[in-house]
Amino acid sequence: MFHPTPDRLVYWANVEFTYEPGSKHYGEFEGGYVYCFVQATDARDALEQFQIEFAGRKLGMRFVEFVSLYADIPWQTEDDQDHYDSIAALAAASEEVVFDSFEVYERR
Repeated sequence: MFHPTPDRLVYWANVEFTYEPGSKHYGEFEGGYVYCFVQATDARDALEQFQIEFAGRKLGMRFVEFVSLYADIPWQTEDDQDHYDSIAALAAASEEVVFDSFEVYERR
């Protein structure tokens, strides 16, 4: 399990997003959802970093399900545990927002 150090706290969020005009997939897909991870001082700082990153990618944040510290999060399978812990480790070693795979839904 991923154990953060006090100087490398990683926060994660589940965000539902929309494609905004100017984004790569605007008009092709409606939106989707994604887990995102970032090194931050607290949840408010993490949310601000997510907002900046989404805006830079021309993605609207439709709904943020949660923003919380990623520490000792138990996953149902070992594969999931390894997968998400590795993303958290990347975020801990970076100053960037790190995304899991984007799940998208099509326009109606």
